[in-house]
Order: sequence, then C-alpha cells, then structure tokens
Amino acid sequence: MSQGHNCYQPEVIYVNKVYNECSIVDCPTYRIPIPPTFPLAVNIVECEVTDIVVNGVIPRNGQMNVEVNFVINIEYDSNGTSQFLQQTAQYRRNGIILEGAVPEMTSVILPLVRCINCNVTDGGTIIECEVGVYLILKAVALVQLEVMGRFPDEPPICEEVSPQGCAEWIEFARSGALWPPFPPQPPRCNNNNNNVIP
Repeated sequence: MSQGHNCYQPEVIYVNKVYNECSIVDCPTYRIPIPPTFPLAVNIVECEVTDIVVNGVIPRNGQMNVEVNFVINIEYDSNGTSQFLQQTAQYRRNGIILEGAVPEMTSVILPLVRCINCNVTDGGTIIECEVGVYLILKAVALVQLEVMGRFPDEPPICEEVSPQGCAEWIEFARSGALWPPFPPQPPRCNNNNNNVIP
C-alpha cells in the first residue's frame, strides 16, 4: 500500500442529512366484521400484521403527513374450527409538527406495527384489534459535506478457500494493489504533507 495511506485530507461527500426527526406512538382499535359466509367467532387464536407500506409527504414548512397501510391477519376459533381472516387497514396522521422540514426534503419513515390484542364482540360478528404503531419520522435532504478523511485499512482475507485461476492474479490481489476498491481513487497525500495524523 502507498505510504500516504495514513494521511487525512479534506474530502467532499454526498450524504443524506437528517434535519429533524420525531416519533409517533399510538394504539388505534380496528373493527373487523366477520363475513356473512363465515361462522361466528368464539375466541381469537392469533393475530399478525403484514404487508406494511408507508408514505410520507411534507406539504408545507414544518409539517409532515403520514400514511401507513397494512394487513391484519387473524386466526379465530369457531367452536373448535379454525378460521382465517385478512383485513386491510390504514393509519393516517396529517399536520404533524416537524420543525425544519420543507417540501423539497424527502420524508423517511421507519415503521414498527404490531397486533397487540384482539377480542370478539357483538355476539361473535365483530373482532376488535388493538394495533401498536411506532413510527420514526425523518426529514432528510441530500447535502454536500466536507470531512477530513482517509481510506480505511484493507480488510482481512475472508475464510480460506482453495485459490482458483492464475497465481499471478491471486498474488496481485493479495498484495493490496487493488485497495482502495475500484473505481480508481485520486492520489492521497504525499510524504511531505503535514496532515499526517499519528
């Protein structure tokens, strides 16, 4: 490896900067009717949330609208016979205050949605499910960032395997000549550079 490997110098990189973030914790209740062709419910065996799809929009400065679509999957008992139901559901919040967010930014939403508890109501014709919703909302924008950087050390060789191919190439690769990875990077700093950090 080159002797300038340990030198730090200013680098400009593009990164997604989080301008602000907040969390939402909620537990809404969803009423799921038993279809007329299904037997009435006696008790709930299992409930699971799947197919979570989130969408966030920053409509105006300092606000975010959030929409989470998901499917509630229910297994219920009908006098000893298991029945299965699927119900699409939605969680929506508009006008969430998020200072610093502007419409040109990207909204990033990290969702955790879980079925907490389900009960049979209305004589077995309705299932009520409490769904735990935990969302992390972020207002993000791509920015140009100057950092003092250098390339990391070359990683160790992976678990030993029998080499295949020409010996010259294997030796060339193991020598560190290909580090940092392609595409070729600009020269780092020379031996006279004063930015060497011990």
